[in-house]
Amino acid sequence: MENKIKSLIDLNKKHSEFFCSQRLERELYLAKHPTKVVAFKCMDGRIHMPAVTHTPLGIIRPYRNIGGKFDLGWPLLNNSFDNLVMSAVFKGNRVLVLVTYHYSEGDTHQGCAGFQYDCEAAKEFTDNFKKQIQRVYGESNRVVCPVLVGLETDKDTLILHGENGEVLDLSKVENKEEENLKEKLRNLYPKMPGRVLLDFLPLVQGNIEHIAEMKGKKPITQLQHGEWILAVGKGFDWLHTPNMALIVGPYDPNIGEPIKTAAGIIKSNMDAGRIDKGFVVLSSAVYADPAEAVRSKERAMYLGRLTREIIEKNFPEIVSLMNTLTVTVDVNTMKMEIVEQ
Repeated sequence: MENKIKSLIDLNKKHSEFFCSQRLERELYLAKHPTKVVAFKCMDGRIHMPAVTHTPLGIIRPYRNIGGKFDLGWPLLNNSFDNLVMSAVFKGNRVLVLVTYHYSEGDTHQGCAGFQYDCEAAKEFTDNFKKQIQRVYGESNRVVCPVLVGLETDKDTLILHGENGEVLDLSKVENKEEENLKEKLRNLYPKMPGRVLLDFLPLVQGNIEHIAEMKGKKPITQLQHGEWILAVGKGFDWLHTPNMALIVGPYDPNIGEPIKTAAGIIKSNMDAGRIDKGFVVLSSAVYADPAEAVRSKERAMYLGRLTREIIEKNFPEIVSLMNTLTVTVDVNTMKMEIVEQ
Protein backbone atom coordinates (compact mmCIF):
# COMPACT_ATOMS: atom_id res chain seq x y z
CA MET A 1 0.00 0.00 0.00
CA GLU A 2 2.91 2.35 0.67
CA ASN A 3 4.06 1.80 -2.91
CA LYS A 4 0.52 2.34 -4.20
CA ILE A 5 0.27 5.69 -2.42
CA LYS A 6 3.69 6.67 -3.75
CA SER A 7 2.52 5.77 -7.28
CA LEU A 8 -0.55 7.96 -6.70
CA ILE A 9 1.63 10.93 -5.75
CA ASP A 10 3.89 10.29 -8.75
CA LEU A 11 0.83 10.13 -11.03
CA ASN A 12 -0.27 13.57 -9.89
CA LYS A 13 3.24 14.95 -10.39
CA LYS A 14 3.38 13.65 -13.97
CA HIS A 15 -0.10 14.94 -14.73
CA SER A 16 0.73 18.37 -13.29
CA GLU A 17 3.84 18.58 -15.44
CA PHE A 18 1.87 17.58 -18.52
CA PHE A 19 -0.97 19.98 -17.66
CA CYS A 20 1.47 22.88 -17.34
CA SER A 21 3.20 21.91 -20.57
CA GLN A 22 -0.15 22.16 -22.40
CA ARG A 23 -0.79 25.77 -21.36
CA LEU A 24 -0.22 27.24 -24.81
CA GLU A 25 -2.07 24.38 -26.46
CA ARG A 26 -5.09 25.15 -24.24
CA GLU A 27 -4.91 28.83 -25.10
CA LEU A 28 -4.69 28.04 -28.81
CA TYR A 29 -7.59 25.58 -28.61
CA LEU A 30 -9.80 28.10 -26.76
CA ALA A 31 -8.93 30.82 -29.28
CA LYS A 32 -10.26 28.52 -32.02
CA HIS A 33 -13.12 27.00 -30.01
CA PRO A 34 -14.36 29.52 -27.43
CA THR A 35 -17.52 27.66 -26.37
CA LYS A 36 -17.28 26.56 -22.73
CA VAL A 37 -17.64 22.78 -22.50
CA VAL A 38 -19.01 21.10 -19.37
CA ALA A 39 -19.44 17.38 -18.70
CA PHE A 40 -21.73 15.94 -16.05
CA LYS A 41 -20.56 12.38 -15.53
CA CYS A 42 -20.34 9.37 -13.26
CA MET A 43 -17.69 8.92 -10.57
CA ASP A 44 -16.38 5.87 -12.47
CA GLY A 45 -12.66 6.44 -13.10
CA ARG A 46 -12.89 4.89 -16.59
CA ILE A 47 -14.73 7.98 -17.82
CA HIS A 48 -12.22 10.62 -18.83
CA MET A 49 -13.64 12.93 -21.45
CA PRO A 50 -10.35 14.64 -22.47
CA ALA A 51 -8.92 11.22 -23.33
CA VAL A 52 -11.94 9.96 -25.28
CA THR A 53 -12.28 13.23 -27.23
CA HIS A 54 -8.55 14.00 -27.72
CA THR A 55 -8.89 17.48 -26.19
CA PRO A 56 -6.18 19.25 -24.16
CA LEU A 57 -6.44 18.90 -20.40
CA GLY A 58 -8.45 21.67 -18.78
CA ILE A 59 -10.82 22.31 -21.71
CA ILE A 60 -13.76 20.22 -20.46
CA ARG A 61 -15.01 21.21 -17.00
CA PRO A 62 -16.10 18.04 -15.16
CA TYR A 63 -18.84 17.58 -12.58
CA ARG A 64 -18.75 14.10 -11.05
CA ASN A 65 -21.16 12.11 -8.94
CA ILE A 66 -22.24 8.51 -8.66
CA GLY A 67 -24.12 7.39 -11.76
CA GLY A 68 -23.95 10.92 -13.14
CA LYS A 69 -26.84 11.76 -10.81
CA PHE A 70 -27.33 15.51 -10.45
CA ASP A 71 -30.05 17.98 -9.57
CA LEU A 72 -29.88 21.74 -10.15
CA GLY A 73 -31.90 22.07 -6.96
CA TRP A 74 -28.77 21.22 -4.98
CA PRO A 75 -27.64 24.63 -3.66
CA LEU A 76 -23.90 24.15 -4.20
CA LEU A 77 -24.36 22.76 -7.72
CA ASN A 78 -26.91 25.45 -8.53
CA ASN A 79 -24.46 28.22 -7.63
CA SER A 80 -21.37 26.56 -9.12
CA PHE A 81 -22.95 25.84 -12.49
CA ASP A 82 -24.64 29.23 -12.77
CA ASN A 83 -21.38 31.00 -11.93
CA LEU A 84 -19.73 29.00 -14.71
CA VAL A 85 -22.47 29.97 -17.16
CA MET A 86 -22.28 33.65 -16.25
CA SER A 87 -18.48 33.62 -16.47
CA ALA A 88 -18.76 32.30 -20.05
CA VAL A 89 -21.47 34.82 -20.93
CA PHE A 90 -19.41 37.75 -19.62
CA LYS A 91 -16.65 36.64 -22.01
CA GLY A 92 -19.11 36.53 -24.89
CA ASN A 93 -19.25 32.74 -25.07
CA ARG A 94 -21.90 30.02 -25.00
CA VAL A 95 -21.92 26.76 -23.00
CA LEU A 96 -22.09 23.22 -24.37
CA VAL A 97 -23.20 20.80 -21.65
CA LEU A 98 -22.54 17.09 -22.09
CA VAL A 99 -24.99 15.25 -19.84
CA THR A 100 -23.62 11.72 -19.82
CA TYR A 101 -24.48 8.15 -18.88
CA HIS A 102 -22.33 5.08 -19.47
CA TYR A 103 -22.68 1.36 -20.08
CA SER A 104 -20.81 -1.71 -21.31
CA GLU A 105 -21.90 -3.37 -24.52
CA GLY A 106 -20.08 -6.61 -23.72
CA ASP A 107 -21.15 -7.19 -20.11
CA THR A 108 -23.97 -5.48 -18.24
CA HIS A 109 -22.09 -5.79 -14.95
CA GLN A 110 -19.16 -3.83 -16.33
CA GLY A 111 -21.50 -0.86 -16.71
CA CYS A 112 -22.71 1.73 -14.22
CA ALA A 113 -22.90 0.40 -10.67
CA GLY A 114 -24.55 3.66 -9.62
CA PHE A 115 -27.72 2.56 -11.45
CA GLN A 116 -27.30 -1.12 -10.58
CA TYR A 117 -26.12 -1.67 -14.19
CA ASP A 118 -29.50 -0.60 -15.60
CA CYS A 119 -28.61 1.40 -18.73
CA GLU A 120 -32.18 2.45 -19.47
CA ALA A 121 -32.61 3.83 -15.95
CA ALA A 122 -29.34 5.76 -16.28
CA LYS A 123 -30.40 7.12 -19.66
CA GLU A 124 -33.81 8.21 -18.38
CA PHE A 125 -32.33 9.94 -15.33
CA THR A 126 -29.70 11.85 -17.30
CA ASP A 127 -32.24 12.82 -19.97
CA ASN A 128 -34.43 14.30 -17.23
CA PHE A 129 -31.45 16.23 -15.91
CA LYS A 130 -30.82 17.58 -19.42
CA LYS A 131 -34.46 18.72 -19.50
CA GLN A 132 -34.03 20.36 -16.10
CA ILE A 133 -31.11 22.41 -17.45
CA GLN A 134 -33.30 23.44 -20.39
CA ARG A 135 -36.13 24.35 -18.04
CA VAL A 136 -33.87 26.50 -15.86
CA TYR A 137 -32.12 28.34 -18.71
CA GLY A 138 -34.98 28.34 -21.21
CA GLU A 139 -36.17 25.65 -23.62
CA SER A 140 -35.28 27.73 -26.67
CA ASN A 141 -32.26 29.58 -25.27
CA ARG A 142 -29.19 29.68 -27.51
CA VAL A 143 -26.62 30.15 -24.77
CA VAL A 144 -26.73 27.01 -22.59
CA CYS A 145 -26.94 23.96 -24.87
CA PRO A 146 -27.31 20.62 -23.03
CA VAL A 147 -27.05 17.37 -25.00
CA LEU A 148 -27.55 13.79 -23.87
CA VAL A 149 -24.44 11.69 -24.50
CA GLY A 150 -23.83 8.01 -23.80
CA LEU A 151 -20.37 6.49 -23.34
CA GLU A 152 -19.92 2.84 -24.24
CA THR A 153 -16.88 1.96 -22.12
CA ASP A 154 -15.72 -1.18 -23.99
CA LYS A 155 -14.70 0.92 -27.01
CA ASP A 156 -14.85 4.42 -25.43
CA THR A 157 -17.56 5.31 -27.95
CA LEU A 158 -19.73 8.41 -27.61
CA ILE A 159 -23.43 7.94 -28.38
CA LEU A 160 -25.07 11.25 -29.37
CA HIS A 161 -28.79 11.67 -28.74
CA GLY A 162 -30.39 14.22 -31.04
CA GLU A 163 -33.20 16.67 -30.40
CA ASN A 164 -35.72 14.62 -32.39
CA GLY A 165 -34.89 11.21 -30.98
CA GLU A 166 -32.23 10.30 -33.55
CA VAL A 167 -29.16 8.52 -32.13
CA LEU A 168 -25.64 8.53 -33.58
CA ASP A 169 -23.09 5.90 -32.50
CA LEU A 170 -19.71 7.40 -33.41
CA SER A 171 -18.11 3.94 -33.75
CA LYS A 172 -20.39 3.34 -36.74
CA VAL A 173 -19.61 6.52 -38.68
CA GLU A 174 -18.07 5.51 -42.01
CA ASN A 175 -17.65 8.88 -43.72
CA LYS A 176 -15.32 10.83 -41.45
CA GLU A 177 -15.00 13.89 -43.68
CA GLU A 178 -15.52 17.15 -41.79
CA GLU A 179 -18.46 18.33 -43.91
CA ASN A 180 -20.26 15.01 -43.40
CA LEU A 181 -19.78 15.22 -39.63
CA LYS A 182 -21.04 18.82 -39.60
CA GLU A 183 -24.13 17.73 -41.51
CA LYS A 184 -24.78 14.91 -39.05
CA LEU A 185 -24.51 17.32 -36.12
CA ARG A 186 -26.88 19.78 -37.85
CA ASN A 187 -29.41 16.98 -38.31
CA LEU A 188 -29.09 15.91 -34.68
CA TYR A 189 -29.20 19.44 -33.25
CA PRO A 190 -31.03 21.76 -35.68
CA LYS A 191 -31.51 24.42 -32.96
CA MET A 192 -27.88 24.44 -31.84
CA PRO A 193 -26.10 27.75 -32.58
CA GLY A 194 -23.52 27.49 -35.33
CA ARG A 195 -20.66 28.51 -33.04
CA VAL A 196 -21.51 25.76 -30.53
CA LEU A 197 -21.85 23.19 -33.30
CA LEU A 198 -18.43 24.09 -34.69
CA ASP A 199 -16.93 23.73 -31.21
CA PHE A 200 -18.72 20.39 -30.70
CA LEU A 201 -17.20 19.08 -33.93
CA PRO A 202 -13.60 18.58 -32.65
CA LEU A 203 -14.93 16.50 -29.74
CA VAL A 204 -16.70 14.26 -32.25
CA GLN A 205 -13.65 14.03 -34.49
CA GLY A 206 -11.44 13.33 -31.48
CA ASN A 207 -13.67 10.49 -30.32
CA ILE A 208 -13.68 8.89 -33.77
CA GLU A 209 -9.87 9.04 -33.76
CA HIS A 210 -9.74 7.61 -30.23
CA ILE A 211 -12.04 4.70 -31.11
CA ALA A 212 -9.75 3.77 -34.01
CA GLU A 213 -6.65 3.97 -31.81
CA MET A 214 -8.20 1.91 -29.00
CA LYS A 215 -9.64 -0.83 -31.19
CA GLY A 216 -8.82 -4.15 -29.54
CA LYS A 217 -6.38 -2.54 -27.08
CA LYS A 218 -8.47 -2.47 -23.91
CA PRO A 219 -7.53 -5.39 -21.65
CA ILE A 220 -10.29 -7.05 -19.66
CA THR A 221 -8.84 -5.59 -16.44
CA GLN A 222 -9.69 -2.12 -17.73
CA LEU A 223 -13.28 -3.10 -18.40
CA GLN A 224 -14.05 -4.53 -14.95
CA HIS A 225 -14.57 -2.61 -11.72
CA GLY A 226 -11.38 -2.84 -9.67
CA GLU A 227 -11.15 0.55 -7.97
CA TRP A 228 -9.03 0.85 -4.80
CA ILE A 229 -9.35 4.60 -4.23
CA LEU A 230 -12.41 6.41 -2.88
CA ALA A 231 -11.83 10.03 -3.91
CA VAL A 232 -14.07 12.67 -2.33
CA GLY A 233 -14.15 16.36 -3.22
CA LYS A 234 -12.81 18.31 -6.20
CA GLY A 235 -9.60 18.47 -8.21
CA PHE A 236 -9.41 14.94 -9.58
CA ASP A 237 -8.92 15.66 -13.29
CA TRP A 238 -5.51 14.01 -12.99
CA LEU A 239 -6.94 10.79 -11.53
CA HIS A 240 -8.12 9.03 -14.67
CA THR A 241 -6.22 5.74 -14.80
CA PRO A 242 -8.88 3.13 -15.64
CA ASN A 243 -10.44 1.42 -12.62
CA MET A 244 -8.22 3.12 -10.09
CA ALA A 245 -10.70 5.43 -8.40
CA LEU A 246 -14.34 6.14 -7.66
CA ILE A 247 -14.84 9.91 -7.48
CA VAL A 248 -17.57 11.55 -5.41
CA GLY A 249 -18.12 15.26 -6.00
CA PRO A 250 -19.16 17.55 -3.14
CA TYR A 251 -22.41 18.79 -4.68
CA ASP A 252 -25.05 16.39 -3.34
CA PRO A 253 -26.46 17.78 -0.05
CA ASN A 254 -26.85 14.16 1.05
CA ILE A 255 -23.24 13.34 0.17
CA GLY A 256 -23.20 10.45 2.62
CA GLU A 257 -25.22 8.29 0.21
CA PRO A 258 -22.81 8.41 -2.76
CA ILE A 259 -19.88 7.93 -0.36
CA LYS A 260 -21.63 4.88 1.10
CA THR A 261 -22.32 3.50 -2.37
CA ALA A 262 -18.71 4.04 -3.48
CA ALA A 263 -17.40 2.36 -0.33
CA GLY A 264 -19.74 -0.55 -1.03
CA ILE A 265 -18.30 -0.96 -4.53
CA ILE A 266 -14.76 -0.97 -3.15
CA LYS A 267 -15.78 -3.57 -0.56
CA SER A 268 -17.25 -5.74 -3.31
CA ASN A 269 -13.97 -5.38 -5.24
CA MET A 270 -12.14 -6.65 -2.17
CA ASP A 271 -14.61 -9.48 -1.60
CA ALA A 272 -14.22 -10.59 -5.23
CA GLY A 273 -10.42 -10.56 -4.96
CA ARG A 274 -10.00 -7.81 -7.56
CA ILE A 275 -8.00 -5.73 -5.06
CA ASP A 276 -6.05 -6.62 -1.95
CA LYS A 277 -3.93 -5.01 0.74
CA GLY A 278 -6.47 -2.32 1.47
CA PHE A 279 -7.77 0.86 -0.12
CA VAL A 280 -7.26 4.61 0.03
CA VAL A 281 -9.63 7.40 0.99
CA LEU A 282 -8.39 10.44 -0.92
CA SER A 283 -10.06 13.69 0.12
CA SER A 284 -9.31 16.82 -1.87
CA ALA A 285 -10.25 20.48 -2.20
CA VAL A 286 -9.13 23.00 -4.79
CA TYR A 287 -7.99 26.60 -4.78
CA ALA A 288 -7.10 29.11 -7.47
CA ASP A 289 -5.81 31.90 -5.26
CA PRO A 290 -3.06 31.40 -2.63
CA ALA A 291 -5.26 33.32 -0.19
CA GLU A 292 -7.81 30.49 -0.47
CA ALA A 293 -5.31 27.70 0.21
CA VAL A 294 -5.88 27.60 3.97
CA ARG A 295 -9.66 27.36 3.59
CA SER A 296 -9.25 24.59 1.03
CA LYS A 297 -7.27 22.58 3.60
CA GLU A 298 -10.18 22.78 6.02
CA ARG A 299 -12.61 21.60 3.34
CA ALA A 300 -10.38 18.66 2.45
CA MET A 301 -9.93 17.63 6.09
CA TYR A 302 -13.67 17.80 6.70
CA LEU A 303 -14.41 15.56 3.71
CA GLY A 304 -11.81 13.09 4.94
CA ARG A 305 -13.35 12.94 8.43
CA LEU A 306 -16.85 12.59 7.01
CA THR A 307 -15.85 9.75 4.70
CA ARG A 308 -14.12 7.86 7.49
CA GLU A 309 -17.18 8.21 9.75
CA ILE A 310 -19.48 6.86 7.01
CA ILE A 311 -17.22 3.87 6.37
CA GLU A 312 -16.87 3.15 10.10
CA LYS A 313 -20.66 3.18 10.47
CA ASN A 314 -21.59 1.16 7.37
CA PHE A 315 -18.57 -1.06 6.67
CA PRO A 316 -16.71 -1.53 9.98
CA GLU A 317 -15.13 -4.74 8.67
CA ILE A 318 -12.93 -2.82 6.19
CA VAL A 319 -11.85 0.08 8.43
CA SER A 320 -8.59 -1.64 9.35
CA LEU A 321 -7.74 -1.80 5.64
CA MET A 322 -8.39 1.91 5.06
CA ASN A 323 -5.55 4.33 4.36
CA THR A 324 -6.18 8.07 4.21
CA LEU A 325 -4.61 10.84 2.16
CA THR A 326 -5.84 14.43 2.43
CA VAL A 327 -4.69 16.92 -0.20
CA THR A 328 -5.34 20.30 -1.76
CA VAL A 329 -4.93 21.01 -5.48
CA ASP A 330 -3.86 24.24 -7.15
CA VAL A 331 -6.13 24.47 -10.21
CA ASN A 332 -3.53 26.59 -12.02
CA THR A 333 -1.05 23.71 -12.04
CA MET A 334 -3.16 20.68 -10.97
CA LYS A 335 -0.40 19.89 -8.47
CA MET A 336 -1.53 18.49 -5.16
CA GLU A 337 -0.12 19.28 -1.73
CA ILE A 338 -0.41 16.68 1.01
CA VAL A 339 -2.21 18.01 4.08
CA GLU A 340 -2.52 14.79 6.08
CA GLN A 341 -1.42 11.22 5.50
